[in-house]
Amino acid sequence: MAHTGIQELILQELEGLAEDRILEVLDFIRFLKSRQGEHPPLPGRRLIPQPEALRILAELDRIRAEVEARYGVYPGDPVREVREAHERRMEEAWKPSS
Repeated sequence: MAHTGIQELILQELEGLAEDRILEVLDFIRFLKSRQGEHPPLPGRRLIPQPEALRILAELDRIRAEVEARYGVYPGDPVREVREAHERRMEEAWKPSS
C-alpha cells in the first residue's frame, strides 16, 4: 500500500472516532515516534525510562505482597458478586406479589 493510501486509511479511521479518544491515539503515535527518537511525548506527560518503570513495578509487587500477607487473598470476584447480589435484590423488589 502506498504512503498516501495509508494516510487516507488513517484519516478514515480517525473520522469515526470520538473526539476524546483522538487524543489517546495522538499520544500513542507520539509514544511510538519517541521510541524512535523523533518526537517528544505530549505536554504534561513523560515517558518512564525502563529502569524507573521496573523499579515502580517492583514497588507495586512489594505492596501487593504486603497487602496479601496482611489481609489474605479473596478467591472470587467481589465486584461481580456485589453486582449479582444487587441484581437479585432488585428482582425481588420488583417481583409481582402473589
